[in-house]
Amino acid sequence: MKQIVPSFCSSSLFISLLLAIILCSSPTQSIGQDVLNDICSKTADPSFCLQTLKSDPQTVTTDLLGLAGISIKLAKTTTTDPKLKAQYSQCNDSYDDATGNVDYANERLKDGDYGGVSSAASACMDDVSDCEDAITGAASSLPQQNKKSNEVCLMTLVIANRLLGKN
Repeated sequence: MKQIVPSFCSSSLFISLLLAIILCSSPTQSIGQDVLNDICSKTADPSFCLQTLKSDPQTVTTDLLGLAGISIKLAKTTTTDPKLKAQYSQCNDSYDDATGNVDYANERLKDGDYGGVSSAASACMDDVSDCEDAITGAASSLPQQNKKSNEVCLMTLVIANRLLGKN
Protein backbone atom coordinates (compact mmCIF):
# COMPACT_ATOMS: atom_id res chain seq x y z
CA MET A 1 0.00 0.00 0.00
CA LYS A 2 1.24 3.45 -0.77
CA GLN A 3 2.63 5.43 2.14
CA ILE A 4 0.36 8.30 3.14
CA VAL A 5 2.58 10.40 5.38
CA PRO A 6 5.69 10.78 3.18
CA SER A 7 3.64 11.64 0.08
CA PHE A 8 1.52 14.07 2.11
CA CYS A 9 4.67 15.74 3.47
CA SER A 10 6.32 16.00 0.05
CA SER A 11 3.07 17.32 -1.44
CA SER A 12 2.81 19.88 1.36
CA LEU A 13 6.40 20.98 0.77
CA PHE A 14 5.77 21.34 -2.96
CA ILE A 15 2.57 23.33 -2.37
CA SER A 16 4.32 25.58 0.17
CA LEU A 17 7.17 26.27 -2.25
CA LEU A 18 4.75 26.96 -5.08
CA LEU A 19 2.74 29.34 -2.90
CA ALA A 20 5.92 31.09 -1.78
CA ILE A 21 6.87 31.71 -5.42
CA ILE A 22 3.37 32.92 -6.26
CA LEU A 23 3.18 35.11 -3.20
CA CYS A 24 6.55 36.75 -3.79
CA SER A 25 5.50 37.85 -7.27
CA SER A 26 1.98 39.06 -6.41
CA PRO A 27 0.98 42.59 -5.50
CA THR A 28 -0.08 43.41 -1.96
CA GLN A 29 -3.59 44.51 -1.05
CA SER A 30 -5.00 45.89 2.16
CA ILE A 31 -7.00 43.49 4.30
CA GLY A 32 -10.31 44.46 5.81
CA GLN A 33 -13.22 42.56 7.30
CA ASP A 34 -14.89 42.47 3.88
CA VAL A 35 -11.84 40.73 2.37
CA LEU A 36 -11.74 38.23 5.22
CA ASN A 37 -15.47 37.57 4.81
CA ASP A 38 -15.06 37.11 1.07
CA ILE A 39 -12.11 34.72 1.46
CA CYS A 40 -13.82 32.67 4.15
CA SER A 41 -17.10 32.52 2.23
CA LYS A 42 -15.25 30.41 -0.35
CA THR A 43 -14.25 27.76 2.21
CA ALA A 44 -16.23 24.79 3.46
CA ASP A 45 -16.59 26.27 6.96
CA PRO A 46 -16.60 30.09 6.84
CA SER A 47 -16.96 30.55 10.60
CA PHE A 48 -13.99 28.24 11.27
CA CYS A 49 -12.00 30.17 8.66
CA LEU A 50 -12.76 33.55 10.23
CA GLN A 51 -12.11 32.30 13.75
CA THR A 52 -8.84 30.67 12.72
CA LEU A 53 -7.51 33.66 10.78
CA LYS A 54 -8.52 36.06 13.55
CA SER A 55 -6.73 33.88 16.10
CA ASP A 56 -3.49 35.37 14.78
CA PRO A 57 -3.19 38.97 16.01
CA GLN A 58 -1.31 39.99 12.83
CA THR A 59 -4.40 39.34 10.70
CA VAL A 60 -5.95 42.72 11.51
CA THR A 61 -2.89 44.68 10.38
CA THR A 62 -1.60 42.62 7.46
CA ASP A 63 -2.00 42.73 3.71
CA LEU A 64 -3.02 39.84 1.45
CA LEU A 65 0.54 38.53 1.22
CA GLY A 66 0.81 38.55 4.99
CA LEU A 67 -2.52 36.77 5.27
CA ALA A 68 -1.25 34.07 2.93
CA GLY A 69 1.79 33.67 5.19
CA ILE A 70 -0.47 33.43 8.23
CA SER A 71 -2.58 30.73 6.58
CA ILE A 72 0.55 28.77 5.63
CA LYS A 73 1.79 29.05 9.22
CA LEU A 74 -1.59 27.79 10.43
CA ALA A 75 -1.48 24.89 7.95
CA LYS A 76 1.98 23.97 9.18
CA THR A 77 0.77 24.00 12.78
CA THR A 78 -2.11 21.64 11.94
CA THR A 79 0.14 19.17 10.10
CA THR A 80 3.05 18.85 12.54
CA ASP A 81 1.33 17.65 15.72
CA PRO A 82 3.55 14.81 17.05
CA LYS A 83 0.54 12.89 18.41
CA LEU A 84 -1.06 12.92 14.98
CA LYS A 85 2.20 11.87 13.33
CA ALA A 86 2.36 8.90 15.68
CA GLN A 87 -1.20 7.95 14.72
CA TYR A 88 -0.45 8.32 11.01
CA SER A 89 2.69 6.24 11.45
CA GLN A 90 0.80 3.51 13.31
CA CYS A 91 -1.88 3.39 10.61
CA ASN A 92 0.73 3.37 7.87
CA ASP A 93 2.53 0.46 9.54
CA SER A 94 -0.77 -1.33 10.13
CA TYR A 95 -1.82 -1.00 6.50
CA ASP A 96 1.60 -2.14 5.30
CA ASP A 97 1.11 -5.24 7.45
CA ALA A 98 -2.44 -5.66 6.16
CA THR A 99 -1.21 -5.48 2.57
CA GLY A 100 1.40 -8.13 3.33
CA ASN A 101 -1.29 -10.34 4.81
CA VAL A 102 -3.52 -9.89 1.75
CA ASP A 103 -0.60 -10.85 -0.50
CA TYR A 104 0.08 -13.87 1.71
CA ALA A 105 -3.60 -14.87 1.55
CA ASN A 106 -3.42 -14.72 -2.24
CA GLU A 107 -0.35 -17.00 -2.22
CA ARG A 108 -2.07 -19.43 0.15
CA LEU A 109 -5.16 -19.46 -2.07
CA LYS A 110 -3.08 -20.34 -5.13
CA ASP A 111 -1.56 -23.23 -3.15
CA GLY A 112 -4.97 -24.44 -1.97
CA ASP A 113 -4.08 -23.64 1.64
CA TYR A 114 -7.46 -22.33 2.78
CA GLY A 115 -6.42 -22.40 6.44
CA GLY A 116 -3.55 -20.08 5.50
CA VAL A 117 -6.02 -17.82 3.69
CA SER A 118 -8.19 -17.74 6.79
CA SER A 119 -5.25 -16.96 9.07
CA ALA A 120 -3.98 -14.22 6.77
CA ALA A 121 -7.46 -12.68 6.49
CA SER A 122 -7.78 -12.70 10.27
CA ALA A 123 -4.35 -11.07 10.62
CA CYS A 124 -5.39 -8.45 8.06
CA MET A 125 -8.45 -7.63 10.14
CA ASP A 126 -6.23 -7.28 13.21
CA ASP A 127 -3.96 -4.90 11.31
CA VAL A 128 -6.89 -2.68 10.32
CA SER A 129 -8.13 -2.80 13.91
CA ASP A 130 -4.68 -1.69 15.10
CA CYS A 131 -4.99 1.42 12.95
CA GLU A 132 -8.49 2.07 14.23
CA ASP A 133 -7.22 1.70 17.81
CA ALA A 134 -4.49 4.23 17.07
CA ILE A 135 -7.00 6.84 15.97
CA THR A 136 -9.68 6.13 18.59
CA GLY A 137 -7.37 5.79 21.57
CA ALA A 138 -6.41 8.53 23.98
CA ALA A 139 -5.67 10.93 21.13
CA SER A 140 -8.83 10.42 19.10
CA SER A 141 -8.68 13.73 17.25
CA LEU A 142 -7.40 12.40 13.91
CA PRO A 143 -10.71 12.64 11.99
CA GLN A 144 -11.45 16.10 13.38
CA GLN A 145 -7.87 17.18 12.83
CA ASN A 146 -8.04 15.99 9.22
CA LYS A 147 -11.06 18.25 8.73
CA LYS A 148 -9.26 21.22 10.30
CA SER A 149 -6.08 20.60 8.28
CA ASN A 150 -8.09 20.36 5.07
CA GLU A 151 -9.94 23.59 5.87
CA VAL A 152 -6.72 25.50 6.62
CA CYS A 153 -5.18 24.25 3.37
CA LEU A 154 -8.36 25.34 1.55
CA MET A 155 -8.06 28.79 3.15
CA THR A 156 -4.52 29.02 1.77
CA LEU A 157 -5.77 27.98 -1.68
CA VAL A 158 -8.51 30.62 -1.65
CA ILE A 159 -6.02 33.33 -0.64
CA ALA A 160 -3.56 32.23 -3.33
CA ASN A 161 -6.33 32.28 -5.94
CA ARG A 162 -7.26 35.78 -4.83
CA LEU A 163 -3.64 36.85 -5.24
CA LEU A 164 -3.75 35.38 -8.73
CA GLY A 165 -6.88 37.42 -9.48
CA LYS A 166 -9.09 34.35 -9.65
CA ASN A 167 -11.33 35.48 -6.75
